[in-house]
Amino acid sequence: MWSSIFDHGEARPIHESPKLIVISVDGFRFDFLQRFSNQDIPNFRYFTEHGASVKYVKNVFPSVTYPNHMSIISGLYPENHGVVHNSFRDEYLNDTFELDSMFQNFDSRWFDNGHEVIYSANSKGNGVRETGSALWPGGLTTIQGVQPRTIGRAFSGNISLPYNTRVDYVINWLTDKVRPINLGLLYFDEPDEAGHKFGPDSPEVAQAIQKVDAGLGYLRQRLNETNLLDKVNIIITSDHGMIAADKGFVNIDKCIDSQWYSSVGTWNTVFFIYPQKGYQGKVLDGLQNCKNIYTYSKDNEQLKKMHFQKNSRIAPIVLEAKAGYIITTNRTPRDLVTKGAHGYDPEKVQEMRPFFLAYGPSFKSNFTHTHPINIVDIYPLMCEILSVEAAPNNGTLSEVKELLITPPAEKLSLSNLKEKLFETTGITFFVIIVLSSLVGGIYCIGAVRQSRITARKRRIFGRVSSPLRAFPDARALLQSDDDEGSDDL
Repeated sequence: MWSSIFDHGEARPIHESPKLIVISVDGFRFDFLQRFSNQDIPNFRYFTEHGASVKYVKNVFPSVTYPNHMSIISGLYPENHGVVHNSFRDEYLNDTFELDSMFQNFDSRWFDNGHEVIYSANSKGNGVRETGSALWPGGLTTIQGVQPRTIGRAFSGNISLPYNTRVDYVINWLTDKVRPINLGLLYFDEPDEAGHKFGPDSPEVAQAIQKVDAGLGYLRQRLNETNLLDKVNIIITSDHGMIAADKGFVNIDKCIDSQWYSSVGTWNTVFFIYPQKGYQGKVLDGLQNCKNIYTYSKDNEQLKKMHFQKNSRIAPIVLEAKAGYIITTNRTPRDLVTKGAHGYDPEKVQEMRPFFLAYGPSFKSNFTHTHPINIVDIYPLMCEILSVEAAPNNGTLSEVKELLITPPAEKLSLSNLKEKLFETTGITFFVIIVLSSLVGGIYCIGAVRQSRITARKRRIFGRVSSPLRAFPDARALLQSDDDEGSDDL
């Protein structure tokens, strides 16, 4: 019994290790695909018609790149995984993380915060288990003792690396005869770049999406060439959407004295404020005079609802611009131009929501799930596909299981095995007690009746030697002690 539950058996051959490629298309809004005809984006259409999709994805706040990419691979909210913005301060490290620092992207201190990610979970599975990461934001460094294979550091900060080259890295890792991977993380930086520069409704964004489509076409080609297209599961999703930044700037230094606080960066849609000692009250009071922003102190109930409160890396005061606005300061470059923006709370601004497609032997074909999923649900889904146990996370399989051909079986972990054994033992013990009581009761009733019948027979045949015979009223006493009286004493 025990070996059948816990024994994973011999390591499986390489070809039996589940294979998965996860592709993130940065800044790809949930409704972007609806803008194109089939012939304009043939590869997106192929994966849609031969795979599964959802209504949209509920991503996390702030709806920016690094927090959401970490939520995809960990299944955790930012307050739990610790990557709380694209740039943020860590007072314990006495340092500031900047997303464009190549060296910080390989520094575990920023990402290994006591939680597991998909590549550390994957390493615990049967068979040959390796992960390759082609520029995945937050997924390049060692976490929980596991580091994925990566593109050389000289290229890792270079987002201009051609998409076909990125695809080649992943395919070459998958087919490596010495050290093959079974999980590939692949990052495309468009249409985010074009969206910021030209706006989400621009022709340039349409061209960027077609560029991504061509990259997916090259992936199909390489998978066909290596006989992997029907053997690999593929997830294509995004970190956030995009909205036109056409409402204007909100300069907070017109509401508060710039000497009262410090910040990370000089402008953003979600802005961290670090008040000088003794100035938090003044800063909060002054910010109430700023229009078109939301001001949250760290104990604000709204931050709690957004799962953005319980982490020391979250600033004492968090500002969120209203849709279409940008928060600036006196230090913001005067030539700042941004025509597309994101970061806003996805519950307030639906254009922040990303999309989701899935293709492969595990997924239904030509299926559209009419419900949304949460971005934190992708991690347990990946674990299900890779046949590994998911670490504690904020996601669930309740919605994403609808995309699978075979629904997930109930996981029999050691903890719930003990619970099931306890329940079974308790039920068995109860049944035994009840049956024993019934049998004992029947036996006692039978024994009593038999003893009375025997006593009557003995009285009838004069063989009763009751000590009551020595008393004057023995006959009456014996009759009162029996069901039926007898005249033969």
